[in-house]
Amino acid sequence: MRRVHTQSRPNVALLTEVLRDISMMDDPRDVLAAFGRGLRKLRPFDLIASVSKRGLHDGEYKVTRLFTPAELPTAGQRAEAPDPWRQWDQLPTHTGGFIGAVLADGLPQLFEELTLEHDPVLGEKIREIGGVGSCQAIPAYDAGQPLNWLFRFRKDPRGFTMEEFEQDILTTNLFGGATKNLVTAQRLHETNLKLRDQFQQIAQIQRGLLPAKSPTIPGLSLATSYLTSDQAGGDYYDFFPFADGTWGILIADVSGHGAAAATVMAMLRAILHCFEDPSPSPDAVLTYANDRLLRANLEGSFVTAFFAIYNPALATLTYARCGHNPPRLRKKNGDITSLDTDGTVPLGLFAPIEPKSTALKLEPGDTVVLYTDGITEAFDLNRDMFGLQRLDHAIRHAKPCPDSVIDDIHKALFDFNLSRNRDDDQTIVAFRYDPYNEQACKADKP
Repeated sequence: MRRVHTQSRPNVALLTEVLRDISMMDDPRDVLAAFGRGLRKLRPFDLIASVSKRGLHDGEYKVTRLFTPAELPTAGQRAEAPDPWRQWDQLPTHTGGFIGAVLADGLPQLFEELTLEHDPVLGEKIREIGGVGSCQAIPAYDAGQPLNWLFRFRKDPRGFTMEEFEQDILTTNLFGGATKNLVTAQRLHETNLKLRDQFQQIAQIQRGLLPAKSPTIPGLSLATSYLTSDQAGGDYYDFFPFADGTWGILIADVSGHGAAAATVMAMLRAILHCFEDPSPSPDAVLTYANDRLLRANLEGSFVTAFFAIYNPALATLTYARCGHNPPRLRKKNGDITSLDTDGTVPLGLFAPIEPKSTALKLEPGDTVVLYTDGITEAFDLNRDMFGLQRLDHAIRHAKPCPDSVIDDIHKALFDFNLSRNRDDDQTIVAFRYDPYNEQACKADKP
């Protein structure tokens, strides 16, 4: 085998340098300038015009670039001309002239013995450089249409060979495709930044709709956690003091992600805060919410919800469930059971629904953990789910205070998937029936 040393050839070395530089650029203007500098050395020219008729009427066009070799920006400089991709409206629209006649034909063309000093569009620039004698006009096709063109002029009346013309048809179109891809990538990046900003604004609004701090509820020690995913979601929790001294405790999850889920979450909050009943029941609250959501015509969105009413005087927790994960109940001895009951379908799908309330007598040391499916349906790198078994293990081995329970669930999740990123919102509401204020956080693990 014999290796041929190609880098000693000037054109190979130049092409390598130009393509390497272009591969590191993310602005189409820089790419165009780098291509022009390489073209000046590989294919000398006296004047270049880039032209586009994208989005214009037949016969109309815009000259997006018009420069001589001396006017090319050097490496690291930015052209002072308007950015045609961002400042399209600032460029004048033309008709007629030499360019108009070429565009009307729509095919690559080669011209010799040119006299264009009096051309209505190019004439002034051509007179400045002392005239041109030849031109190759090459379209860059986009979806089969010659939307963008490169006009390369030389003063020599027979300045281009047919071989050069044929090669430049390919080169121009390859460069045009690369530029188009870069423009698309840049616009996608800008769109993603705008969307990220919007999602951050939505997330801030969502946080503002959640309780600013956990309320003081007689007989309960309470903790909450609300961790968002990369997209705006629809997790929601809240507390409702009722006139009869009882407290409503809610956790809910709107289907989907993004602005739609956040909007439904805000609607649900407004609906529930308008509920008026001096002696409410969980089934009445959920039925009320379902009726109002149906009137809003959610078009495929729905809400899973668990609503409980805690009665401090009776030490009872009465609850109902609509499609939501059954909360976990940890007894003082560490045993874990499920607050499962005959639930209904999620809210917002159809009516009537008939959620059934179930009453639980709380005992000192009982800890209840409400959560959304972003906890149990978190995945690791092998696409295994965190699941109920791991959740129960974390709850069972945590210190009995709610803060510690939540911390241990988060630690178990991180140990499971080794990531702080989340595919879904993860919300936890944990409370412990502690009528004697035993300061459970300082107690030993069971």
